[in-house]
Amino acid sequence: MKKILLLILIGLVASPFLSNSEIQDNRSSVILNKLSKTYKTYKSVKASFKIKIDNKQNNTSVTQSGVLYQKGKKFKVNISGQEISCDGKTIWTYIEDANEVQISKFDPKSIDINPSEIFTIYEKGFLHSYGGQKKVGSSTLDIVKLTPVDKNKSYFLVKLSVDKLANKIKEMSVHNKNGLITKYSISKFEPNVNINDSYFKFNPKDKPGVIEIDLR
Repeated sequence: MKKILLLILIGLVASPFLSNSEIQDNRSSVILNKLSKTYKTYKSVKASFKIKIDNKQNNTSVTQSGVLYQKGKKFKVNISGQEISCDGKTIWTYIEDANEVQISKFDPKSIDINPSEIFTIYEKGFLHSYGGQKKVGSSTLDIVKLTPVDKNKSYFLVKLSVDKLANKIKEMSVHNKNGLITKYSISKFEPNVNINDSYFKFNPKDKPGVIEIDLR
């Protein structure tokens, strides 16, 4: 499972006499504050995405598609024959080929990127700066660079690409110290979808003959 992330909003006041780096920080602060206000209005989210993992050391690349459901601290990720469900306390990882599910206590501190916080990753634990703009199709994306305060993290940089008009995260890339670059591209985003809390718990009745491995 790709481990997914979190960050800090630092409010800066703009001034005509600020240095270039301070102006960039102020611009990223404005973008992130606006983004935060938007996402806090959502009670739940459904997002279709694509993950591309580039290994610069051996020039290999892997691409997978999936769907994320998120509601508060709960999440479910369906991706390439795996189904990861979490009700905020317990996490179930189901592997379709083996018809096997591993059950563990969920510890958000044990992962670098928490799927339940992927759209608010920037709210704590990071410093940020503005990284310019790029065009993707007809959309203009503002780039915000995030660097973790905790230098023991497995990654050293996260880049958010925010749709300037829609005010939504369109892309996120995680740059790891081991040379891996994981890029998440959001192809469809649906806020405030109706999701029952029971959807975030694995039900063995839905998978006849499933092998349960309880690691709690």
